[in-house]
Amino acid sequence: MIVMERHVLTRTRGDVTDDFVPEFCRQMLASLKRHDQRTRGEWYVSGLLSVPGRKSMRALASVAEHGSAEQSLHHFISDSSWAWGPVRQALARYLDRALLPQAWVIDSMAIPKAGAHSVGVEASFRSDLGRVVNSQQAYGVSLANDQLSVPVNWALDLPPKWLEDAERRRRARIPEGLAALSVESAVVHLAAELSDPSWGLRRRPVVLDARALDANALIEQFTHRGVPFVFRIDESTRVIGRDPNRPGSPRQLLPAQQLAEQGKRMSQPVEWVDPEYSIRRSVLVNRCGVTMPSRRSPKLPSAPAPALTLVGGWPMQKGRPGELWLSNLREDIPPAALLRLGRLTRRVGKDFAEISTRVGMRDFEGRSYAGWHRHVTLCSVAHAVQVLSSARLQRFAASQELAS
Repeated sequence: MIVMERHVLTRTRGDVTDDFVPEFCRQMLASLKRHDQRTRGEWYVSGLLSVPGRKSMRALASVAEHGSAEQSLHHFISDSSWAWGPVRQALARYLDRALLPQAWVIDSMAIPKAGAHSVGVEASFRSDLGRVVNSQQAYGVSLANDQLSVPVNWALDLPPKWLEDAERRRRARIPEGLAALSVESAVVHLAAELSDPSWGLRRRPVVLDARALDANALIEQFTHRGVPFVFRIDESTRVIGRDPNRPGSPRQLLPAQQLAEQGKRMSQPVEWVDPEYSIRRSVLVNRCGVTMPSRRSPKLPSAPAPALTLVGGWPMQKGRPGELWLSNLREDIPPAALLRLGRLTRRVGKDFAEISTRVGMRDFEGRSYAGWHRHVTLCSVAHAVQVLSSARLQRFAASQELAS
């Protein structure tokens, strides 16, 4: 169960007190210079973990048990001076050691909003919902392996009308240096931040469902930065390759789906664990070497087109659609391994729905740019607490079983 003790969260197992949660919060918030800020940070994470339902500021303040807590927390999130970057870095470094992630998975997050004043909010068509929705649009990076994932870094999309309107910028306190970025550039920037030596992370491939994005632009920018990737691409994406059934055939510019289908008869069956149902599934996998058609970019120096691997995957069940993945990882990496890396998007999606949503990732009520970033940062800490605490409890149960 979860109990409050001196405003910090403590988890208990029977009569054994586990101090992991408050100690973990102290480690993650060590960069906050003032003691009162670190205390409020612990209150906030405690509320995210223990308050049921929507995480309003009033509900979160209830864990602090004194009258001015709501105002204090509001100031701590929206008006305080603490930087969220060092907290994210501390979280990522801890998880890099604890989770041994296989990839950095980038995913999008839509946050429905009723009004027009939350920073970045805009009415736009959502393909996943099939309708126009008034929402904020964000992108997150999770450290992920087959069993676990935790978000560690975030970007909030700011439409031009928010950046070009001086009054809106002032009300939302959008920093002067921020400029409009395409989705592709925002994604590249997120990955580049994690690659920076200041984060202290071991480099992992970036995994991303890029079907709705400009795959060619992403590949150019990731290649220029030397970042490894595994991208899911749309079937109509055009690539240059040879017919896998005819090794000496001339290279052709073809839709990726057509090229993958040409080699489907050489596919090999592979098993993978579906995180949604925790069961093994089988899929047919094949690969072929491709390059992308050249595209002159005034911002990037000219360079030979990189050698890429196109992986096709088809469920064993008839009638179900296949999927296509494009990667710049070494050619000797088996296609099954590339497909399993790509499937980590499902792990991240499941964990976001079951953990991030539950700890209030979409629930920020404020209107400021900094407030949004501080809120999602502490939600990421709360997500990590849930993941790591569950793993520790499982290990504890297993050790008790062995001891008996």
